[in-house]
Amino acid sequence: MPYSVNTDLTLVVDIGNTNIVCAVYEQDKLTNRYRIEADPGSTVDDLNSQFKAAISKYSLKEFKYVALGTVVPKLGKTFKAMLQRYSSAKIYEINGLSPIGLRYLIKEPALVGADLVGNAYAAWKKYQTATLVVDLGTATTIQLIDRDGLYVGVVIAPGLKTAANHLFDKAALLYSVPLQAPKELLGNTTRDAMLSGIITGHALMLMGFIAEIKVDYAQYGPFQLILSGGLVDVIAPLCSMDYVVDQNLTLDGFYLAMKSLILSESD
Repeated sequence: MPYSVNTDLTLVVDIGNTNIVCAVYEQDKLTNRYRIEADPGSTVDDLNSQFKAAISKYSLKEFKYVALGTVVPKLGKTFKAMLQRYSSAKIYEINGLSPIGLRYLIKEPALVGADLVGNAYAAWKKYQTATLVVDLGTATTIQLIDRDGLYVGVVIAPGLKTAANHLFDKAALLYSVPLQAPKELLGNTTRDAMLSGIITGHALMLMGFIAEIKVDYAQYGPFQLILSGGLVDVIAPLCSMDYVVDQNLTLDGFYLAMKSLILSESD
């Protein structure tokens, strides 16, 4: 049959350091998403059991295509082996070497993480303008992609939870607190002081970086600022710049990149 990913059931898999996020695409739209714990020690059968438990609505045999991106190579290899054993889907692994039209100023595109590739490709194709993409996950990343698909570069900083946990671990008199935006800049309790340092400090770091990028890389502007990742709801209220929130950016990027690869095969 000719190219038909728009109508065929497609599975998109984003393997991160903490979670494996699986999304089902039907009729070109994300219809369901599921989360599985990312354990690098998982076996093929472990992953198959987790998949069936989390995604009981679907069988692996129903999927015709799979788009897979991973920042945990060992776990990605095991998940791919699981798909090959229990499904007949055609698997497209997305990474910095995928021929999807992105161009890189980075000397070694192979070292660009799959999540960064997914975010960059989705930002380019969905927004069709120069973008600054902030992903608030285990690490906080800021990427610049121009309107023509040039990947200019990236900032990688410790993620909000990563930095907070390090502070809690190293300071005996401090204690873990739920991460939420503080009401005041200066705290009058240990809790509020920590929230200001952790949350407001992270937001100010981001706004400072973005302001500097807009000056130093003005030739690529104007920019659309896109926020994504699990901690967006904590940071976004403190952002003083116009932005859009796109929580499906990475998944959409893997899906759109897969479609590009399929189309290139049919040419």
